[in-house]
Amino acid sequence: MSENNEPKRLSQRWALILSVAFGAGVLTFAVGGPLAGLGAVVAVTTLLHTVMA
Repeated sequence: MSENNEPKRLSQRWALILSVAFGAGVLTFAVGGPLAGLGAVVAVTTLLHTVMA
């Protein structure tokens, strides 16, 4: 019996979403601080996940 213990790969869609969200969070963090940066990451992730679904 062969077991496949390789982790699942992240889809390209999620890689794109997380990359854009991280970039938006870094820019917002520089301007508005940590809470604004975190809010930007959550907002962009939610928006792109909804639009790209």
